[in-house]
Amino acid sequence: MNPTRPYMQEPWFQLLIERCKGAVRARIAEQLGISSTALSMVINATGPYGTGAASTDRIAERVVHTFGRYACPHLTAEAGGEECVITADQCRAHAHRPPPTGSPRAMQHWQACRQCSHREASVPPVERIPVPRKASRSPDPSSSPQEIPHDVV
Repeated sequence: MNPTRPYMQEPWFQLLIERCKGAVRARIAEQLGISSTALSMVINATGPYGTGAASTDRIAERVVHTFGRYACPHLTAEAGGEECVITADQCRAHAHRPPPTGSPRAMQHWQACRQCSHREASVPPVERIPVPRKASRSPDPSSSPQEIPHDVV
């Protein structure tokens, strides 16, 4: 691939390309919460992304928060300051689960996630319900030919 836009050199774009290799792009787009058309335009630098008319900031943020990695503040503190990096999926699994009641350690981690700055960014994408298109407009009744009553003679 020949990069044509500056964003194509950024780490989030490389992460996106790696994630798309051998995967169904519609599934990747669904995970990101964007349309498959927008995903294709970003990858191929076409449309408004290719001309620079559209910003990739929102997509970049979604890529990082969906497929990226985070330094977990709780696990880092638990490890005595040695940085513990987890995937976005692992972060999401800890932060967006019901409160664990079987383990005090798991409860401490869950409580730490409630205060973490990564929590909001790692929210699972909301499944969008497809909205059917509006039916085509019926013709204007005044423009249709009127029936002319026939008098019986």
